[in-house]
Amino acid sequence: MDTSDWTSWALHDPQLGLPVLGLRHPPGWTAQGNVTWVPQHNESPEHHWFQVTDPDQVAMVQGWPRFDFTWPGGAPGQPNGHGRTYLPPDSPDRLLGAVLPQLLGPEAGQPTRFEVYPLPDWAQRLHVGPESITPGVSYTGLYAVADAPTRGIPRRLEILGFHYTVSNQAVFSTITNHGLLVMVLSATMQRYDELRATLYAIMDGTLPNPAWNAAINQVGQTNAAQFAAQQASMRWAAFQAEQAGIAAVGQAAADLRHTQAGNAQAAFDAMMAPPPAATGHAGVSAQEAWRHELGAVTAVEDPNSREGNTRYVSSSTAVTWQNELGEVIETDDVNLDPNINSGTTWKVVRRYGE
Repeated sequence: MDTSDWTSWALHDPQLGLPVLGLRHPPGWTAQGNVTWVPQHNESPEHHWFQVTDPDQVAMVQGWPRFDFTWPGGAPGQPNGHGRTYLPPDSPDRLLGAVLPQLLGPEAGQPTRFEVYPLPDWAQRLHVGPESITPGVSYTGLYAVADAPTRGIPRRLEILGFHYTVSNQAVFSTITNHGLLVMVLSATMQRYDELRATLYAIMDGTLPNPAWNAAINQVGQTNAAQFAAQQASMRWAAFQAEQAGIAAVGQAAADLRHTQAGNAQAAFDAMMAPPPAATGHAGVSAQEAWRHELGAVTAVEDPNSREGNTRYVSSSTAVTWQNELGEVIETDDVNLDPNINSGTTWKVVRRYGE
Protein backbone atom coordinates (compact mmCIF):
# COMPACT_ATOMS: atom_id res chain seq x y z
CA MET A 1 0.00 0.00 0.00
CA ASP A 2 1.33 3.43 -0.99
CA THR A 3 1.50 5.64 2.08
CA SER A 4 3.68 8.40 0.67
CA ASP A 5 0.90 10.99 0.84
CA TRP A 6 -0.22 10.06 4.33
CA THR A 7 -0.14 12.54 7.23
CA SER A 8 2.46 12.22 9.98
CA TRP A 9 1.40 12.46 13.61
CA ALA A 10 3.28 12.11 16.92
CA LEU A 11 2.15 11.48 20.50
CA HIS A 12 4.10 13.80 22.83
CA ASP A 13 5.03 13.17 26.45
CA PRO A 14 5.09 16.51 28.30
CA GLN A 15 6.75 14.91 31.31
CA LEU A 16 9.90 13.98 29.39
CA GLY A 17 9.51 16.51 26.58
CA LEU A 18 9.81 13.80 23.93
CA PRO A 19 7.46 12.15 21.43
CA VAL A 20 6.40 8.69 22.58
CA LEU A 21 5.67 7.41 19.10
CA GLY A 22 4.96 8.49 15.57
CA LEU A 23 2.59 7.20 12.90
CA ARG A 24 1.16 8.01 9.49
CA HIS A 25 -2.49 7.92 8.51
CA PRO A 26 -4.51 8.60 5.36
CA PRO A 27 -5.64 12.15 4.65
CA GLY A 28 -8.94 12.94 6.31
CA TRP A 29 -8.37 10.49 9.15
CA THR A 30 -7.87 11.95 12.63
CA ALA A 31 -5.42 10.95 15.35
CA GLN A 32 -5.53 11.70 19.07
CA GLY A 33 -3.97 10.38 22.26
CA ASN A 34 -2.68 11.19 25.69
CA VAL A 35 0.19 10.42 28.09
CA THR A 36 -0.33 10.11 31.84
CA TRP A 37 2.05 9.39 34.66
CA VAL A 38 1.08 7.37 37.72
CA PRO A 39 3.75 7.91 40.41
CA GLN A 40 2.63 4.80 42.30
CA HIS A 41 3.80 2.66 39.36
CA ASN A 42 7.38 2.43 40.52
CA GLU A 43 8.78 0.31 37.72
CA SER A 44 6.92 2.09 34.88
CA PRO A 45 4.90 5.14 35.89
CA GLU A 46 3.95 6.15 32.32
CA HIS A 47 0.78 5.12 30.49
CA HIS A 48 -0.29 6.28 27.03
CA TRP A 49 -2.99 5.65 24.48
CA PHE A 50 -3.83 6.75 20.96
CA GLN A 51 -6.44 6.15 18.31
CA VAL A 52 -6.80 6.91 14.60
CA THR A 53 -10.31 7.18 13.16
CA ASP A 54 -11.58 7.34 9.58
CA PRO A 55 -13.75 10.26 8.39
CA ASP A 56 -16.94 8.19 8.48
CA GLN A 57 -16.30 7.04 12.07
CA VAL A 58 -16.67 3.39 11.07
CA ALA A 59 -13.04 2.24 11.42
CA MET A 60 -10.42 2.77 14.10
CA VAL A 61 -6.90 1.79 15.19
CA GLN A 62 -6.42 1.94 18.95
CA GLY A 63 -3.30 1.63 21.03
CA TRP A 64 -4.53 0.88 24.55
CA PRO A 65 -2.65 1.79 27.74
CA ARG A 66 -1.16 -1.12 29.66
CA PHE A 67 -3.49 -3.21 31.75
CA ASP A 68 -1.48 -3.70 34.97
CA PHE A 69 -2.68 -6.37 37.37
CA THR A 70 -1.60 -7.59 40.78
CA TRP A 71 -2.36 -10.69 42.82
CA PRO A 72 -3.00 -11.66 45.58
CA GLY A 73 -4.30 -9.01 47.95
CA GLY A 74 -7.94 -8.26 47.20
CA ALA A 75 -11.13 -9.15 45.38
CA PRO A 76 -10.73 -9.76 41.61
CA GLY A 77 -11.55 -6.71 39.55
CA GLN A 78 -11.13 -4.27 42.43
CA PRO A 79 -8.45 -1.53 42.51
CA ASN A 80 -5.56 -1.99 44.91
CA GLY A 81 -5.01 1.70 45.65
CA HIS A 82 -1.79 1.82 43.64
CA GLY A 83 -3.26 2.20 40.16
CA ARG A 84 -3.57 -1.54 39.60
CA THR A 85 -6.42 -4.01 39.56
CA TYR A 86 -6.53 -7.26 41.49
CA LEU A 87 -6.69 -10.16 39.03
CA PRO A 88 -5.36 -13.72 39.33
CA PRO A 89 -2.59 -14.57 36.85
CA ASP A 90 -4.80 -16.80 34.70
CA SER A 91 -3.91 -18.06 31.22
CA PRO A 92 -3.26 -15.19 28.75
CA ASP A 93 -6.35 -15.94 26.63
CA ARG A 94 -8.63 -15.86 29.68
CA LEU A 95 -7.05 -12.60 30.84
CA LEU A 96 -7.67 -11.09 27.42
CA GLY A 97 -11.27 -12.23 27.73
CA ALA A 98 -11.45 -10.45 31.09
CA VAL A 99 -10.67 -7.07 29.48
CA LEU A 100 -12.72 -7.69 26.31
CA PRO A 101 -15.74 -5.68 27.59
CA GLN A 102 -13.47 -2.62 27.92
CA LEU A 103 -12.08 -3.12 24.43
CA LEU A 104 -15.58 -3.44 22.95
CA GLY A 105 -16.81 -0.29 24.67
CA PRO A 106 -19.84 0.50 26.84
CA GLU A 107 -22.31 0.53 23.92
CA ALA A 108 -21.38 -2.95 22.67
CA GLY A 109 -23.71 -5.89 22.95
CA GLN A 110 -22.94 -9.53 23.69
CA PRO A 111 -20.09 -10.84 21.47
CA THR A 112 -21.12 -13.41 18.91
CA ARG A 113 -17.50 -14.48 18.32
CA PHE A 114 -14.32 -14.42 20.36
CA GLU A 115 -11.39 -16.53 19.22
CA VAL A 116 -7.85 -16.30 20.61
CA TYR A 117 -4.69 -17.59 18.90
CA PRO A 118 -0.94 -17.42 19.62
CA LEU A 119 1.00 -14.55 18.06
CA PRO A 120 4.60 -15.77 17.75
CA ASP A 121 5.89 -12.59 16.04
CA TRP A 122 4.31 -10.20 18.56
CA ALA A 123 7.57 -8.29 19.14
CA GLN A 124 8.01 -7.57 15.42
CA ARG A 125 4.34 -6.76 14.83
CA LEU A 126 4.23 -4.34 17.79
CA HIS A 127 7.77 -2.98 17.27
CA VAL A 128 9.02 -4.06 20.69
CA GLY A 129 12.81 -3.90 20.50
CA PRO A 130 15.33 -5.90 22.53
CA GLU A 131 15.95 -2.90 24.78
CA SER A 132 12.32 -3.13 25.94
CA ILE A 133 12.50 -6.84 26.82
CA THR A 134 13.02 -7.04 30.57
CA PRO A 135 14.94 -9.95 32.15
CA GLY A 136 12.85 -11.88 34.63
CA VAL A 137 9.65 -11.25 32.67
CA SER A 138 7.97 -13.84 30.44
CA TYR A 139 5.96 -12.72 27.40
CA THR A 140 3.14 -14.41 25.45
CA GLY A 141 1.90 -13.01 22.12
CA LEU A 142 -1.86 -12.99 21.52
CA TYR A 143 -4.09 -12.54 18.47
CA ALA A 144 -7.88 -12.49 18.78
CA VAL A 145 -10.94 -11.87 16.64
CA ALA A 146 -14.18 -10.65 18.20
CA ASP A 147 -17.55 -9.84 16.63
CA ALA A 148 -20.11 -7.81 18.56
CA PRO A 149 -22.84 -5.28 17.78
CA THR A 150 -22.33 -1.64 18.79
CA ARG A 151 -25.54 0.39 18.97
CA GLY A 152 -27.09 -2.37 16.91
CA ILE A 153 -24.45 -2.29 14.15
CA PRO A 154 -22.26 -5.42 13.85
CA ARG A 155 -18.53 -4.67 14.26
CA ARG A 156 -15.38 -6.75 14.03
CA LEU A 157 -12.28 -6.33 16.17
CA GLU A 158 -8.83 -7.78 15.59
CA ILE A 159 -6.71 -7.64 18.75
CA LEU A 160 -2.93 -7.99 18.70
CA GLY A 161 -0.86 -7.81 21.85
CA PHE A 162 1.08 -9.65 24.48
CA HIS A 163 0.71 -10.75 28.07
CA TYR A 164 3.64 -10.32 30.45
CA THR A 165 4.28 -12.07 33.75
CA VAL A 166 6.93 -11.18 36.29
CA SER A 167 8.70 -14.49 36.86
CA ASN A 168 11.36 -12.86 39.05
CA GLN A 169 9.66 -10.66 41.64
CA ALA A 170 12.96 -8.89 42.29
CA VAL A 171 12.67 -7.21 38.89
CA PHE A 172 9.59 -5.12 39.66
CA SER A 173 7.94 -4.04 42.83
CA THR A 174 5.57 -6.48 44.47
CA ILE A 175 2.71 -4.25 43.30
CA THR A 176 2.67 -5.31 39.63
CA ASN A 177 3.14 -8.92 38.62
CA HIS A 178 1.34 -9.36 35.29
CA GLY A 179 -0.53 -7.43 32.63
CA LEU A 180 -1.55 -6.92 28.99
CA LEU A 181 -0.64 -4.51 26.21
CA VAL A 182 -2.88 -4.56 23.13
CA MET A 183 -3.59 -2.88 19.81
CA VAL A 184 -7.15 -3.04 18.45
CA LEU A 185 -8.22 -2.73 14.80
CA SER A 186 -11.97 -2.34 14.37
CA ALA A 187 -14.59 -1.47 11.77
CA THR A 188 -18.16 -2.24 10.90
CA MET A 189 -18.66 -5.74 9.53
CA GLN A 190 -20.00 -4.25 6.29
CA ARG A 191 -16.75 -2.39 5.51
CA TYR A 192 -14.18 -4.40 7.45
CA ASP A 193 -12.72 -6.27 4.48
CA GLU A 194 -12.50 -2.99 2.55
CA LEU A 195 -10.63 -1.16 5.34
CA ARG A 196 -8.58 -3.99 6.85
CA ALA A 197 -5.44 -3.33 4.78
CA THR A 198 -5.51 0.36 5.73
CA LEU A 199 -5.91 -0.47 9.41
CA TYR A 200 -2.92 -2.81 9.30
CA ALA A 201 -0.84 -0.26 7.40
CA ILE A 202 -1.49 2.30 10.16
CA MET A 203 -0.58 -0.20 12.88
CA ASP A 204 2.53 -1.44 11.08
CA GLY A 205 3.67 2.15 10.57
CA THR A 206 3.29 3.11 14.22
CA LEU A 207 6.86 3.33 15.50
CA PRO A 208 8.06 3.97 19.05
CA ASN A 209 10.65 6.69 19.64
CA PRO A 210 13.95 5.02 20.73
CA ALA A 211 14.99 8.13 22.66
CA TRP A 212 11.76 8.08 24.64
CA ASN A 213 12.12 4.34 25.29
CA ALA A 214 15.64 4.90 26.65
CA ALA A 215 14.44 7.73 28.89
CA ILE A 216 11.46 5.81 30.26
CA ASN A 217 13.63 2.73 30.86
CA GLN A 218 16.03 4.89 32.86
CA VAL A 219 13.12 6.23 34.90
CA GLY A 220 11.96 2.70 35.56
CA GLN A 221 15.42 1.57 36.63
CA THR A 222 15.86 4.57 38.91
CA ASN A 223 12.44 4.07 40.45
CA ALA A 224 13.06 0.36 40.87
CA ALA A 225 16.37 1.07 42.62
CA GLN A 226 14.74 3.65 44.87
CA PHE A 227 11.90 1.26 45.61
CA ALA A 228 14.34 -1.52 46.42
CA ALA A 229 16.27 0.83 48.72
CA GLN A 230 13.04 1.92 50.37
CA GLN A 231 11.96 -1.68 50.86
CA ALA A 232 15.39 -2.56 52.27
CA SER A 233 15.19 0.42 54.63
CA MET A 234 11.71 -0.63 55.75
CA ARG A 235 12.90 -4.20 56.29
CA TRP A 236 15.91 -2.92 58.29
CA ALA A 237 13.69 -0.66 60.39
CA ALA A 238 11.33 -3.55 61.03
CA PHE A 239 14.29 -5.76 61.98
CA GLN A 240 15.62 -3.12 64.37
CA ALA A 241 12.18 -2.69 65.92
CA GLU A 242 11.91 -6.44 66.30
CA GLN A 243 15.36 -6.62 67.91
CA ALA A 244 14.49 -3.74 70.24
CA GLY A 245 11.33 -5.56 71.22
CA ILE A 246 13.27 -8.76 71.85
CA ALA A 247 15.81 -6.81 73.93
CA ALA A 248 13.03 -5.15 75.94
CA VAL A 249 11.40 -8.49 76.63
CA GLY A 250 14.78 -9.95 77.59
CA GLN A 251 15.49 -7.05 79.98
CA ALA A 252 12.05 -7.38 81.54
CA ALA A 253 12.67 -11.10 82.04
CA ALA A 254 16.09 -10.37 83.56
CA ASP A 255 14.55 -7.78 85.91
CA LEU A 256 11.89 -10.28 86.95
CA ARG A 257 14.51 -12.96 87.60
CA HIS A 258 16.56 -10.48 89.64
CA THR A 259 13.52 -9.50 91.71
CA GLN A 260 12.52 -13.11 92.25
CA ALA A 261 16.06 -14.04 93.25
CA GLY A 262 16.19 -11.11 95.70
CA ASN A 263 12.86 -12.06 97.23
CA ALA A 264 13.92 -15.68 97.56
CA GLN A 265 17.21 -14.67 99.19
CA ALA A 266 15.43 -12.36 101.62
CA ALA A 267 13.02 -15.12 102.58
CA PHE A 268 15.86 -17.57 103.08
CA ASP A 269 17.91 -15.06 105.13
CA ALA A 270 14.88 -14.31 107.31
CA MET A 271 14.33 -18.00 107.96
CA MET A 272 17.97 -18.63 108.84
CA ALA A 273 18.45 -15.51 110.98
CA PRO A 274 19.07 -16.22 114.72
CA PRO A 275 16.48 -15.08 117.28
CA PRO A 276 16.93 -11.48 118.38
CA ALA A 277 18.85 -10.80 121.56
CA ALA A 278 17.00 -10.64 124.91
CA THR A 279 15.42 -7.29 125.74
CA GLY A 280 16.54 -7.39 129.40
CA HIS A 281 13.07 -7.66 130.99
CA ALA A 282 12.94 -10.14 133.88
CA GLY A 283 11.50 -13.58 133.26
CA VAL A 284 11.64 -13.31 129.45
CA SER A 285 13.95 -15.59 127.57
CA ALA A 286 15.47 -14.74 124.26
CA GLN A 287 12.96 -17.05 122.55
CA GLU A 288 10.07 -15.28 124.27
CA ALA A 289 11.44 -11.88 123.44
CA TRP A 290 11.63 -13.01 119.81
CA ARG A 291 7.94 -13.83 119.91
CA HIS A 292 7.29 -10.51 121.56
CA GLU A 293 8.94 -8.82 118.61
CA LEU A 294 6.43 -10.46 116.31
CA GLY A 295 3.91 -7.92 117.55
CA ALA A 296 0.80 -10.08 117.31
CA VAL A 297 1.22 -11.61 120.78
CA THR A 298 2.68 -10.45 124.10
CA ALA A 299 4.50 -12.61 126.64
CA VAL A 300 3.12 -12.18 130.21
CA GLU A 301 3.87 -13.84 133.52
CA ASP A 302 1.58 -16.58 134.66
CA PRO A 303 0.47 -15.45 138.17
CA ASN A 304 -0.38 -19.02 139.10
CA SER A 305 3.00 -20.41 138.22
CA ARG A 306 5.77 -20.70 140.76
CA GLU A 307 8.26 -21.42 137.96
CA GLY A 308 7.97 -17.99 136.42
CA ASN A 309 6.37 -19.47 133.35
CA THR A 310 4.88 -17.22 130.72
CA ARG A 311 1.76 -17.12 128.65
CA TYR A 312 1.21 -15.45 125.31
CA VAL A 313 -1.79 -13.19 125.04
CA SER A 314 -3.01 -10.71 122.47
CA SER A 315 -1.07 -7.50 122.42
CA SER A 316 -4.06 -5.53 121.17
CA THR A 317 -6.21 -5.71 124.36
CA ALA A 318 -6.00 -3.23 127.27
CA VAL A 319 -6.36 -5.65 130.19
CA THR A 320 -5.75 -9.37 130.62
CA TRP A 321 -7.24 -11.28 133.61
CA GLN A 322 -6.44 -14.84 134.68
CA ASN A 323 -7.87 -17.11 137.40
CA GLU A 324 -6.41 -20.01 139.30
CA LEU A 325 -7.76 -22.42 136.73
CA GLY A 326 -5.60 -20.81 134.05
CA GLU A 327 -8.56 -19.27 132.29
CA VAL A 328 -7.91 -15.93 130.63
CA ILE A 329 -10.11 -12.91 129.92
CA GLU A 330 -8.80 -10.32 127.47
CA THR A 331 -10.74 -7.07 127.29
CA ASP A 332 -10.43 -3.41 126.37
CA ASP A 333 -12.84 -2.49 129.19
CA VAL A 334 -10.54 -1.20 131.96
CA ASN A 335 -13.50 -1.00 134.40
CA LEU A 336 -14.37 -4.66 134.12
CA ASP A 337 -14.01 -6.66 137.39
CA PRO A 338 -14.57 -10.36 136.69
CA ASN A 339 -14.39 -11.17 140.45
CA ILE A 340 -17.94 -9.84 140.94
CA ASN A 341 -20.28 -12.82 141.33
CA SER A 342 -17.46 -15.17 140.34
CA GLY A 343 -16.61 -18.47 141.99
CA THR A 344 -12.93 -18.06 141.12
CA THR A 345 -10.35 -15.46 141.84
CA TRP A 346 -9.28 -13.27 138.95
CA LYS A 347 -6.05 -11.36 138.88
CA VAL A 348 -4.77 -8.76 136.47
CA VAL A 349 -1.88 -10.17 134.53
CA ARG A 350 1.14 -7.90 134.64
CA ARG A 351 2.41 -7.08 131.16
CA TYR A 352 6.12 -6.81 130.64
CA GLY A 353 7.34 -3.26 130.15
CA GLU A 354 4.53 -1.72 132.19
